[in-house]
Amino acid sequence: MASEDSLLCPFRQWAKIVKYIWGYKGASEETPVSAVWHVDKIDRITSKEMVNALRAAVFALGEDKLGLKIKDIGTHSIRSGAVMAMYLGECPVYVIMMIGCWSSNALLRYIQKQVEQFSYTVSYRMLQFETHRHISDPVPTISRLDPRQRNHLDNEETRRNVGGNLTQQVCLPAFALFN
Repeated sequence: MASEDSLLCPFRQWAKIVKYIWGYKGASEETPVSAVWHVDKIDRITSKEMVNALRAAVFALGEDKLGLKIKDIGTHSIRSGAVMAMYLGECPVYVIMMIGCWSSNALLRYIQKQVEQFSYTVSYRMLQFETHRHISDPVPTISRLDPRQRNHLDNEETRRNVGGNLTQQVCLPAFALFN
């Protein structure tokens, strides 16, 4: 289970939606989750209808209050909003990548640094220690698994210096645990 909260657990919600749709007359395992019961038949919600609903919500709440322009809202707003919510909820970036099936760090473009929320947590963490000292390590220790170190096969600089032999070149992982 992804969440102890039955309302916020995406797996429970997905199962609930699927079960609801399978209750439609004529629905099967092939019926998409975009299906709705409309005028005594299964119909689909179109992306245009979804955009109209999102824009109507922005209009109802107010552009000024949300800091969003109605014309800038589209179906991708759902994806970028989910990324931002997970980020502000302090989900690690690699978890966001796995949940959203991101194969690159393109999701970072969706993370809008919302100064008020972001700076609050940073300030709070900074104030946890009244004093501190920095004692440098004369011999820094770096994990041999960390791809940022020199001569690591997943290090881009190392890969560029491998030479012309394509069998020696290495693919970067979809995400790195060393952020």
